[in-house]
Order: sequence, then C-alpha cells, then structure tokens
Amino acid sequence: MKYVSGVILGVLACSAVLVSGCGRAKKTISEKISEKIAEKAIAMNIKDSQGKDAKVDISDGKLTIKTKDGETAIASGEGASIPENFPKDVYVVKGAKIQMSMKTPDGYALSMKVDQTAAKLAATFEAEMKAQGWEQESSFDGGGSRSLAYKKGERQVAIVMSKSDETTEVMITVAEK
Repeated sequence: MKYVSGVILGVLACSAVLVSGCGRAKKTISEKISEKIAEKAIAMNIKDSQGKDAKVDISDGKLTIKTKDGETAIASGEGASIPENFPKDVYVVKGAKIQMSMKTPDGYALSMKVDQTAAKLAATFEAEMKAQGWEQESSFDGGGSRSLAYKKGERQVAIVMSKSDETTEVMITVAEK
C-alpha cells in the first residue's frame, strides 16, 4: 500500500516538473535542480517491501521509480504513449491523444482525450472488449460520464469516460494481479 500511495504522491509531485519541460529541447539549470529535488522527495516517501528507499529518475517528461518490488514508469504530455507491453486484448481508441501513461508491477493506466461522445465510446468499448473475451462486470451511465468494468481470468479493467470541453477524457486502468 505504501508503494501505491507513494506512486500517487510521485505523480502529483512531479506533474509540474514533467510539464515544464514539454515542447523544449533543452532544460534550464533550475529545471534540472527541480528534477533532482523532486527525485529525492519522492524517493524518501516510497519504500519497497523491505523498507528500502526507491531509486527515482525524472527525465525527458518521464518519471521512473525502481524498488526491489519492481519498476513504475510514468509519462505525461508529449512523452506519453501506450506502454510497450500494454495488453493487446484491451481496446485503446484509435486516434486518441495519450495524455498520461503508467506501467506498474501490477498493471497499467492510460489517460487520453478522444473526439467522440462518452455514449459512443461506451458502445465501442463494450463491443471491442467483448470481442476480446472480456466479461463485463458493471456499467454506469451518469449522463456526460460513463464507466465500465471488465474481468478476464485474474485480470481486471476499469474504463472511465467523462466529457471535457469538446472532447471526452478516457482513463483505462488494467490490474494484472
């Protein structure tokens, strides 16, 4: 639990650092110092299962946290993309703008913006996930937002869609254990 809450703390603490470097090729000295300070602060708050500090690296719009329990990699902004080993049987909307991606020892998270309504997206996710053998466990329609939950073997997927300006924000969370 300390590991997961530490990762969440890391995401929040580093958002400003990650975003500040987007769109520029070179970092200023203050950005480099900010990265190092954030790395130390995060490492002090994250321990592995044996109580040892994490190794933290913030660079190129990415945050990587390594412990004996595994590695967590988080990317946001222009550095965000679908993680290399993201499950092929989990539907990701074609043409979506990936805002954030995260890979942890226990699964994945993707945040994206899509130029479709939540209702249309929900229908597409339902069809695509069923076609890949996922069993739908729940569905919620809150008007401008929708959520879906699926299970396949030991794995679970949660999908949350909510309207934002002219687009819909989608968060996909995959729990592998």
